[in-house]
Amino acid sequence: MRIRLLLLPVFFLTACKTILLNTMLKDPTVENTSTIKKFQTENNFSTNNSLIIKADTSNAQEKLLLGMTIGYYIFDKNGNQVCYNGAVTCHGFQFKQLIEGKVDSFQNCKNTKVTFQNVISETYDLDEKPVTMSQFKEADYYVVTYWQKFLGSVRGYKNDIAWMEELIQNTESKYKFTYIKINTDLQENWGLEPGKKAKLKFIKKGNQLNIEIADFPLKK
Repeated sequence: MRIRLLLLPVFFLTACKTILLNTMLKDPTVENTSTIKKFQTENNFSTNNSLIIKADTSNAQEKLLLGMTIGYYIFDKNGNQVCYNGAVTCHGFQFKQLIEGKVDSFQNCKNTKVTFQNVISETYDLDEKPVTMSQFKEADYYVVTYWQKFLGSVRGYKNDIAWMEELIQNTESKYKFTYIKINTDLQENWGLEPGKKAKLKFIKKGNQLNIEIADFPLKK
């Protein structure tokens, strides 16, 4: 049995994210915890603070697209969201400003729906156990990023995820950062057939994208 889903709303992307989608987008494969962990370990990527998003067939398309529409969140030591208020549009350059200590370019958003606690409560770890704030090292800022194998595979991970982790590790700062990576690939435990693919395509008009997701492979 298969279903067809269409994401109707049009959303805007930064220039750097649009380039990534144009060059690296592939049909998403149904993964599981083992395949996600294997992808990271075989390609010498750290599995530290690696999580997987929770979902089911009712919200699979929404969770799948998190890495394409959100990119990452920043939270302060109290778990409140921090937002960029400068002029740079590309997320990568915004992030570098934070790591370099230019915190004046950021301000507290106080979004009651988007808090550190709410975000990680929607995940499980690579042992498929629940996640709590207490398991992470205390930090001045918690950076939570989303990623998918189907968006660029190894190259996409290096360009969009690993470089942020390396920047935190290699930059001297008076602030402490904790970096958390949440995978949002389609998952077998969402009620989908492992190894099968959904169909995904997008139509770009200027900075606007319509994304269509079709034929989610439901378990029989």
